[in-house]
Order: sequence, then C-alpha cells, then structure tokens
Amino acid sequence: MRAISFRRLSVALFTVGALLGAASASRACDVPAPVRTIDPPGYYDDPTGYARDVKPMRDFIAKLNAAAEHADWSCALTLLDSWAQADALMGKISGYQGYDERSWAGTDFAMVILRMPRGMREANRAQFNAIDPWLERIAIATRDSEAINHLHNNLVYWAGLDLIAIGTVTDNASLIDSGLLRVREGIRDIGADGSLAREVKRGNRALHYHTFALLPLVFAAELVQRRKIDLYRENGGAIGRLANLVIDAVENPDSFRTITPVRQDLFPWTFRDELSWVEPYYARFHDRRLPAIIAPRRPFSEWRLGGDVSAVWGAPLP
Repeated sequence: MRAISFRRLSVALFTVGALLGAASASRACDVPAPVRTIDPPGYYDDPTGYARDVKPMRDFIAKLNAAAEHADWSCALTLLDSWAQADALMGKISGYQGYDERSWAGTDFAMVILRMPRGMREANRAQFNAIDPWLERIAIATRDSEAINHLHNNLVYWAGLDLIAIGTVTDNASLIDSGLLRVREGIRDIGADGSLAREVKRGNRALHYHTFALLPLVFAAELVQRRKIDLYRENGGAIGRLANLVIDAVENPDSFRTITPVRQDLFPWTFRDELSWVEPYYARFHDRRLPAIIAPRRPFSEWRLGGDVSAVWGAPLP
C-alpha cells in the first residue's frame, strides 16, 4: 500500500476534476443511517444476535469499501463525512464486543483514506476537518478501552493497528506510539517456534487465531515503514516466525500438531480472506512459497482493511 504513498498507488493519475468534485455526493451514494452505538452481544455468546446487531455497521463498511474499490472517492468522502458529523459509533458500550467492532471499523475507515490519491485532503479540507477528529475519537476510545487492554491477545494487536492507521491518517504521532506499544506486545509474544501462547490456549481455534493475530502485525509493520521503523526485525524476526508457522499450516494443516495436539477447526474464511497479510508480505519479501497460496485465492478482501487488499498491496506473481 504505497500511496498510501507506499508501493502501488502511484496511480495518482486521477484528474483534478475528480479531486475537486469529491466534495459533492456521487449520484448512487446513499448514506446509511449512522449507527450511534455499536454494542452487540459477543460473537460466541449469541451468534444470531451478534449478526443482527453488527449488520448496519457492516453494511456501511461494505458500501465504503466498494466505493474505494471503484475509486469513487466522492462517495467514500460523503459516507465518512456523514458518519463523522453524526459522531457515529461513539455511543456508550455496555458489553465487550462493541469495543472490538469499533476498533476494526476505525481501522477500515483509515485504510480507505490511505488508499485515496494525493491531493484529496487538500481539495476536500472541510470534510477532513470533521473526519479526522472523529477518527481520533475512535482511536482514543480504543486506546483507553480496558475491555481490550486487559486481554493481552490478538485483539490488543488489532487495537494497535487501529491506532497506527488512524495516527497515520491524521499525522498524530502520539496515537502511532500508543499503537506501537500494542503491536510490539504482540511481536514479543511470538515464541521461538512462531507460536503465541495465549492463542494456543484457544484449543480447537488456536490455528485460526494465530492467522487472525498475524494480520494486524503485518499491516502495522507496513504502515510504520514510512517512519523508518522495521518491526519485521524485532524479537529476532518474530513476525517471520509466525508467518512461517501459518504458511506451513496452510500447506500442511497437520504441521500445527507440533504446537498443539488438539484437532483444529477453521472458519471458512480462516485460510481465505484472513490470509490477506500474504499480499504485503509477498510484495516485500518475495517468499517463494506464497504464489501458490496467493494465486487461487485472489482477490483477498478483508472488511477491516479497506476491502480489496490485493488491489492495494499485491505484487505481480511469477
């Protein structure tokens, strides 16, 4: 993700008219009603209630990500500005799941903005004057959430990515530093064999949560490269050890028995879109094992990461 000025979006060959026109709503850009509070029951506690309660927010995210995928930046800005003006998602949360949902949503919003071509911010300053403070409120609420902070597991790493992504969008070094603390906790958690002790305790879902934990670590490592920080080197190349563990398990699920004898149950998306981290990882390291994993799965689409990850972060395969 490089314009993200990063790698692949030197497709800033967008016309001045497209930039200046972004302030006006696109014809098909109907804005879903803002969700004031995201407070669903836990995913495992009440799957039906969870799916029902997150749907309005997920529908908004799907619309936002679709706008980004079609380079409809007018619509993307209209969506974000409308929800920012309503201070969406900032209502009181009484349970615990809502803190994670808000963290993931904030990450996605920031990732969409990081996909925008150069010049969008300057050409649409009024919208960003509403959007930036709203994103920072989401980040601060995530940073201060004891419902997340006490867990010391993958959800803390995801919170770290939320802080880094939003801090990158708003140029807020304090948020980025807070995010780095959380992501580095995850990097320190990776053992010599690539495993995460807290995720091993998830029993039959341990492999799924190792895969899920790797996503925020890789994307955080990519985002902070512009600050001359190389998270890939920390703790003796720990992210690479975790990546190797997951790659081995994709190639041969029985390999995970060296970590735990418990039979593993994967979700349908575990080795699909939650392998989205392979796109930036391959683009950076050109691991020869990855093209065979990437090719049949493209495009990777992850709702927490701006939608089509392959379009933004992917590199040509041999």
